[in-house]
Amino acid sequence: MKQNLFIILFDLLLLYLLVGHSLWRRLLPRRAQVRHGIKEMEHHLKHYLALHGDLLPVGSRKRLEEEIVTVRSWLAAGDVARIDGQLQGLRARLDQLTPAPTHPRIREYLEIIVVAFTLAFGARALFLQPFKIPTGSMEPSLYGIHFVAMDTAPPTSPVRRFFDYLHFSKRYVNAVVQQPGYLEAVSPARPAIPFFPATVVRIGGIDYRLPGGRDTLPRVNPKIAEFMRNYGPGSEQRLPFEAGEVLARGYLELGDHLFVDRVRYHFTEPRRGDITVFITDGIADQGGGSLGGRYYIKRLAGLPGDTLRITDHRLYVKPAGAAAFHLVDAGEAPAFARLYSFQGGYRGYCHFPQSQYLTNNGAEYTLPPGQYFMLGDNSENSKDSRFWGTVPRENLVGRACFSWWPFSRRWGFTDVAEPLPQPTPPNPGLP
Repeated sequence: MKQNLFIILFDLLLLYLLVGHSLWRRLLPRRAQVRHGIKEMEHHLKHYLALHGDLLPVGSRKRLEEEIVTVRSWLAAGDVARIDGQLQGLRARLDQLTPAPTHPRIREYLEIIVVAFTLAFGARALFLQPFKIPTGSMEPSLYGIHFVAMDTAPPTSPVRRFFDYLHFSKRYVNAVVQQPGYLEAVSPARPAIPFFPATVVRIGGIDYRLPGGRDTLPRVNPKIAEFMRNYGPGSEQRLPFEAGEVLARGYLELGDHLFVDRVRYHFTEPRRGDITVFITDGIADQGGGSLGGRYYIKRLAGLPGDTLRITDHRLYVKPAGAAAFHLVDAGEAPAFARLYSFQGGYRGYCHFPQSQYLTNNGAEYTLPPGQYFMLGDNSENSKDSRFWGTVPRENLVGRACFSWWPFSRRWGFTDVAEPLPQPTPPNPGLP
């Protein structure tokens, strides 16, 4: 209910920003329209005088000041018909006194854009940093870019598609092979549309457009992505498709967009359970290479000095100086109760024999001073501290605090959505 109410309010605000001001002025009574015009004229004169007053000749400056006094006197008068006629005359005189700059509307919008970007970058540097979830390592707490398949054809109405993207970041596709053939090429769509990347797949001489870039292809069509990963261009291997085979039917969602609180960790220490954004500078993968991205987001699971252990899909900790392990549960952060619920996509924590740390129920790891252990909520599909080790304190950027788009059930303050009532037991192959 809260989500639907916000969507309605958002649409009304967007409508007002687009046409509301002009519509509102047209609906005003004639008297109110004239008074509004007088106020706008006064504002224009004062603004022009403040910007250019020191450059104007004394005579022109004096005339402008007199016109401002005149306009103010009109506001106190009540003869709308007389004022309306005088207002037209004043506009003609001002065209000579205050010549309009070339392309005034463009200049106005540029000023607004510059101010908006200045404020946004200032807030980003000091307080809130926007962040987009790129992968599924934190599902179902936070979603990255993902594809949802549909059994039926997606909607074709342009209005429905527009609002589904505006509200939920959905990009629909219904690509079906028209005639049998082999995969011939996979290339970026041309022309490229900013913020709407697409991939063109050629099969049997026919091009099919799939949403997302080449890095998104595994989510939209795993069959093509697997083939390209194993063989690639120029390979003698060929991937056949039959007529009527579905390449992609459903929609691509762009992942949760968050605000990250950059201030908190300057005044308080990180807490176990925080969804934390950090940079990967100085952190090497198991093979010694980079992690493949500068910003990561995981749940903070281990504090400096902790000894950690994963047993039966649950996290246990022995803090520095403690004599025994205890279960990390809702007493430390409500999220851990959701992780152990085995509902709605939560499967607890698992072991990977090929990882470096916590590879079985008896494996333990003690964190060095100033280091933090990060785990993904989607433990069975997360490359985290179990593989590449700890994160130093200076790498922590901040804590995820608010999901602002799309308007899914996770919209609002992060890490509060309860799991859906669908059993999701752990994968028996990953104890």
